Amino acid sequence: MTKALLIALLASCTSMAAQAADWDLFKQAADPALYVKSYSGVLLNSQSHHSDSFDLWLVNSGYQYPVMDDVSLFMEAGPAVADQNRQSGFNMSSGVRYQLSPAFNVGSQIRHLELNQGSTLLELNSSLLLTPRLSLTANYGVSASTADQALSLGVGFNF
Repeated sequence: MTKALLIALLASCTSMAAQAADWDLFKQAADPALYVKSYSGVLLNSQSHHSDSFDLWLVNSGYQYPVMDDVSLFMEAGPAVADQNRQSGFNMSSGVRYQLSPAFNVGSQIRHLELNQGSTLLELNSSLLLTPRLSLTANYGVSASTADQALSLGVGFNF
């Protein structure tokens, strides 16, 4: 049920992006961009205690499409590895980013993380560039179907 909901949401986002591209309100500020980024951080779940939190490593490739000045839609996916019990799986997300300044962006996304068991969260996220390739990241997510909450703090690497 959760996977079907995620596929439906991703398809809806894609169709909305295609429809939005036809509106005069939306202007393409730059060329669409493919990217690869890596993220390592600590994930704290509401289901686990703080002592049970684990390190998480994501390597995502994605596509970002600018729709207005400083606003972009994105879709990304990649493998996910957790240090605790050497779990591995995958993650995928789709959302919108707003570039507040050249070094700081905020956004929201729908993320599905599959490690041992799947979870789909609606997340608020932010990223602060320390150098052109290194950033500090923070995500806070809540599940629409359960009472799950997650907070992840970490370091991102852009390629």
